[in-house]
Amino acid sequence: MTFKQRLLFTLLLCTGMAGSMSWLGMAANAGINLTMWRVYLLSIVPTIIFAFAFAFVFNLLIASTLSTLLIKWRTRRMANADAIQLKAGTIRSWTMLLVMCFTMSTRALIMNGTLGHMTAVQFILSFFETLTSAYFIRELFIMPAVRRIMARTHGTPKRG
Repeated sequence: MTFKQRLLFTLLLCTGMAGSMSWLGMAANAGINLTMWRVYLLSIVPTIIFAFAFAFVFNLLIASTLSTLLIKWRTRRMANADAIQLKAGTIRSWTMLLVMCFTMSTRALIMNGTLGHMTAVQFILSFFETLTSAYFIRELFIMPAVRRIMARTHGTPKRG
């Protein structure tokens, strides 16, 4: 993937995940009703702006750098280019998911004023709940949509 494609991919992924995870959190807390939709629609623009401002830059600078270091470390003894590429994709995907999920869920807990009232066990359980949700949303909805958009805009092959 070229740098331009990676930027577009990251932008679409961050925006999609921010919007969908916000909706899921609000729906889980308030139920799916008119008030929830109104609050979601009012908050989607700030959520997307935050995804652009923080998540996109954080992902590009921190998560990407961390995944590059992990890829170098985990593939240093490998010689097969195809195997390296496959392992690199897996490492990059999981690093992005773990780092972004941890930072975004912690940010939400801080903004809600909940973090200070949680025990360590509650925080860990909350993180794994968010991670599980983020994984399924990413794999079932966001990644297929992003791949279709990327295939149309850059002629890259669709997967899944």
